[in-house]
Parts: sequence; C-alpha cells; structure tokens
Amino acid sequence: MERNIIFKPGMTPRELVRSALSLPGIAVTSTGMRDAGQSDFKNRIRIIDLASLAPFYNEMGLFSAECHGGARWHVGIMNRREDPFEEISILRERMPGVLLQTLVRETNMWGYRPYPKNIIEYAVDKVDIDVWRCFSFLNDIRNMRTVMETVMNKGKLFEPSISFTQVNWATNEYYLGVVKDIVELCGGVEEIILCIKDMAGVGSPKRIGNLFDAIKQKYPDLVIQYHRHITDGLALPAILAAAQNGAKIIDAEEDSLTRFYGQAPILGVKAYLEEFGISTNLNGNAVKGAVQKVRDWIGHYDWAESPFKGSDYNVTTHRMPGGAFPSSFEQAENGGFLNLMPYILEMMSLYNKVIKYFDVTPGSQITWVTCSGIINRYSLEGGIGSVKHIIELFNKFVNENNQDLNSMNEEEQDELFALFKSAPEDFRQLILGSYGKLPMGWPKDWVYKSTFGSEWEDKIKERKDLSPIDSLDDEDIELLRANLEDAIGRKSTEEELILYLMHPKDTLGYITFREKYGKTPLVIPTNEWINGFQKTEDNVEFEFQGKPYRIELVSVGAEHSGVIHTVIKCNNKIRVYQVNTERAKKIEIRTAKGPNDVGAPINGNLWRIGNAKRGALKVGDIVHKGEEIANLEAMKMENVVVSPQDGCIKEICAKLNDSVQEGQLLFIVGDCDHKA
Repeated sequence: MERNIIFKPGMTPRELVRSALSLPGIAVTSTGMRDAGQSDFKNRIRIIDLASLAPFYNEMGLFSAECHGGARWHVGIMNRREDPFEEISILRERMPGVLLQTLVRETNMWGYRPYPKNIIEYAVDKVDIDVWRCFSFLNDIRNMRTVMETVMNKGKLFEPSISFTQVNWATNEYYLGVVKDIVELCGGVEEIILCIKDMAGVGSPKRIGNLFDAIKQKYPDLVIQYHRHITDGLALPAILAAAQNGAKIIDAEEDSLTRFYGQAPILGVKAYLEEFGISTNLNGNAVKGAVQKVRDWIGHYDWAESPFKGSDYNVTTHRMPGGAFPSSFEQAENGGFLNLMPYILEMMSLYNKVIKYFDVTPGSQITWVTCSGIINRYSLEGGIGSVKHIIELFNKFVNENNQDLNSMNEEEQDELFALFKSAPEDFRQLILGSYGKLPMGWPKDWVYKSTFGSEWEDKIKERKDLSPIDSLDDEDIELLRANLEDAIGRKSTEEELILYLMHPKDTLGYITFREKYGKTPLVIPTNEWINGFQKTEDNVEFEFQGKPYRIELVSVGAEHSGVIHTVIKCNNKIRVYQVNTERAKKIEIRTAKGPNDVGAPINGNLWRIGNAKRGALKVGDIVHKGEEIANLEAMKMENVVVSPQDGCIKEICAKLNDSVQEGQLLFIVGDCDHKA
C-alpha cells in the first residue's frame, strides 16, 4: 500500500512530533544524500548525482532526508568544490516537500574543534535546515545547549542524539541518565525527537531492544529514532528490535548505495519490518525509482570505496565508526602505512578501554590519529617486530593486568609512560577537558604522566570540568571576517564567512577554485570531472543557465621545461591552456636549525598564521613565549605552533595554506629592536 506524505517543511516541531506518535508503524529517514556517501565513499558523491534522486524523494513519504552536515560539509569545499549552502538551495528547489536534515557535532558544529557560543549561534541561525540532529561524542549534554536554543528559537525541529556503544559501562541506567539530561535541557518531550546514534554498528539486537524498551517505559510520549551502521552484520535484526520496542523512525539508505559501513538498505528494511507486521510509511514505487537511479551513476565512485571490504564483526572491539573507515584507510594509503591498519585497529581496541568515550567524530578522529601515531612511531623505530611488541605490552597491561601499573616491571612502566608522548594536540585537549567531561570520568594519572611528562601534575590542575560553551571566550567574528576579506581581496558573503569559521584553510582554497573555475562542479558530469579527457576528440556536453555547451579536447602538446600546452574547443571556440607539471618549478625547502628558528612539528597544512584572538601575524610583531603563532592541520586535527621565546617575528618563512614538512622552517623569532 502506498503512503501519504505526512511530514513536510513548514510544520512546527510539535506537529511533527504528534504526527510521528500517531503514525501506524514507523517512518524512515533516508541517509542516502549524506551518511551513505560519508560511510562508504569518502564523501565524494557529488550533488550533480545526488540531486537526481530528489524527484523520487519528493514522493517517497520519508520523515526526512539527511543531506547536510557531518564531514560532507568539509569534504565538499575541500575536494568536490561544492558549497553546502548551494546544496541546500538545489535540494529545496527540486524536492520542496521533503524535510532537510543536518548532522551537527554540538560545539564542534561542522568542524573538528569546539567553537564558542557566539560562533555557534551565528552559524546555526544562517543555515536553512528543518531537522537538526545534534550529538556529543562525550554525551555531555551541556554541549548541546546553544545549538538547541538557537534551533528551537527558529521554530525548527531539534533532534538531540545519544552516542551509543555496547560495553559494560554503558548500562541502561547510564543511558537513562543521559535521556533525563536531554529532556530537562529541552523542556520536555513535546517538541523534540530523540535519536539513538549507533555510529559504529555495534548494538546487538537484544541490547538494542532492551534499551529502547527501557527508554519508552520511562518516557512513553518520547519519539525515538534509531540511527545504525551495518558494519557488524546485524543491522536488520537490530532495527527490528528497535521498532518492536518503540522506535518510530529508522534510518536507511538506497539499497544500491549500501556497502559495508553505512546504513541498512531501505527496500530490505521495508520488507523485513512489514514481514513482522510493522508498516512503513514509504511509497514503494518511488523508493524503487531512487534505488534504480543510483545505479546510473554509482559506478563512477568505485575508486572512493575503502580497500577494507566486507562486514567486520571486530568493529565491536575497535569501534571505528562507518564514517571514519574509508577516510582512515585513505589516509593510511596516502601516508604509506596501509599495511599497519590491522595493528592500528588492535591498538584502538585497547585504547578504548583506557580512554572511555564514543568513537564518533571528533572522538573517532582523535582515537585514529593517536593510535595510528603510536603504531607508526614504533614501526619507524623498530619495524613490525617493534609494533607487535607494543601491542603485546599494552594488551598485557590492559587486559591481563587490569591497568595495574604495579603489576608491570620497571622497564615496562617506563615504556607505558612514553606511550602518549607524541599524542596530537587534540588528544591533550581532550584529557584536559577542552571538549567537555568524559562519560566515565578522567583517565588514570599514568595517562597524564605519559602525555605531559614532568609537567603532568601541573596539567591535571589545569583540567576543566566546564562545557566549552562555558569555558571558551567569544571570538571576534568581525576580525575573522576581516581576515577572510584580506585573504581573498574583496568583501565576503555571509555563507563564505560561515564556511571560513568552520574550515579556514579549505575555505580559502575553495574560494580560489570557484573564482577561477566558476560553477563547473555543478555542471560537469562525474565521469569527466573525475577522469578528465583521456584522448583527443574526447568531449562532454551539458547545459548551464539554459545554454548548451560542448567542450572537446583538441590536442595535448609535449612537455617543455615542465610546461604543457593543451588546446580545448568550447562551443567551437579554440582556447589554449598552460599546465605546469611538478617539474616546472622547484622550491627550496628551508629547515629549522638555529636557536631562533621555529619549525613545523609535523607534516601538515599551514591554515593559520597567528591566532584567533589577535588575528594574523606579520614581520615585526611582538610575540610571547608559549603564544600560538601558527596552526597546522593534519588528518583533520589542529596542531598548535607556539613561540619558543619572547621576542619579535623576524621572518615568516612559509605562506598561508602551504603544505609543509616536519622540521620545515616557519618563523624566525629574535630579540626586538625596540622596547614595547
């Protein structure tokens, strides 16, 4: 039986909640436009392809379409060269009857670091989204407050989410305490929908059924949605258990998008639930149309899939979430350590028992960078034998000796005290409370000694119990706007500013690209966008602003001094383009050697010169010992570069947005020529 369109843009949160409660059976959110691509295709699926699903979505009878947020925002400007505001506009036009949904990482928003209250309010207020799913990787509900207040004041639906994992400390009592905090924060259950976010796909059917039953027993009028990844192979029975015990909305994706790390196939979910007598509010013909439409273009993204194929029940121990699986393997492949992935996952399984939180961004990225860093360090120092040694030692400490330092000999203790010595800055900030309170309290003292060395006791005294909302000072948005406009040489739009607030470096790269190439990402078909022209006479046809275009490759010249000239015909007009190869120009890389030299601590991208409070630095500026003078981004984590002394900036040796190597000279800081 075909279903009615029940949930529509313009409905109030209270109307949406009442409609969900009165619905026979369950409704479905399609994650095909966001999490499906994040979990299995590294966020590379383009809006030109996803928009082809819009007519089917408009007739499908969905609760909502998750089409925005998470890491799709970041990868959009960084790789696909698409603007998330642009995506919203396109989808609003093509499926006006569908609720658009975003995923927000509480104080981290669509980025990877905590933002102060005024930045959160500014960004949320400007984004045209109907359903705001918001989670904390720490389940620190205080961190959701600003997003909640801004969303509810806009009259949009707020969907607070509980990060779920199946482990002995995550009991029903614990989760009911989190629900209680959420209900109190939101002033009741009448205008919210609660999401249980099983981001790694680790919940057994029995555990999920038990949890949903416990929540519904306590809060019978609360609408609950279940978001689950399929990695462990038990998604369908777990979804059934949730539906049988009170879930009103389930997440699924098009069957033709389903691989190993995303959500369950929507037609399979529909058939499975209906076989057990649970109806779904889905138009079957429209669902089938969307599934078939995906088959028209999904082959273009084979290259983006993770090399780690198949379901992985071991996810229940290492708990790497679906969204992190393909991107982590890509980072490992690009970094030349793909062979170390099994050891990294094993290290993550042990790490999870020492530092207790939920492996979903940014927590999953902190876990990944920390554990991959440890394994890489041991591999560089002693090869695979050294890697196996640290795994065995850490396993002995964690599993056999129950984290009892006294059970380890002096040599083993010394090695444990060096385990986190090279941990990334975000790990250090995590255990100092910069992201909020950890769900099971702070890690044991040995972790601080391992991370901070002789300063560990002083660092513990600096630890904060406040939410970032209460501990971070407001940032000067107008100063940040001025920095952006100085970088691009013109006035910025509000949308560009919000992109810049989340991802400064990649926003500048995106703006530069779009100013040079315009709206090509929105019109060039995917095959040509990814592969380009392979031989002369290859061509592509498309329509832009009502006008047809035909582009043809005429010839590619020979390389001379690192330069190649390419001839293109566009609508019968000949154009010649110069292409510089990597051999065109060699740039000498200076190394930090002297006492006044400040070098790059790691390989990364120099996305900020200066700091958020004082803005950009220039030659002659006075700096103080320990002050942030630059920031590097590596594997989505920030790495602060500080001044080693009081003095003046004598030379800035790298440019904003440069990719720099470990040890590369960034600054020369010397004595000031005058007294300040």
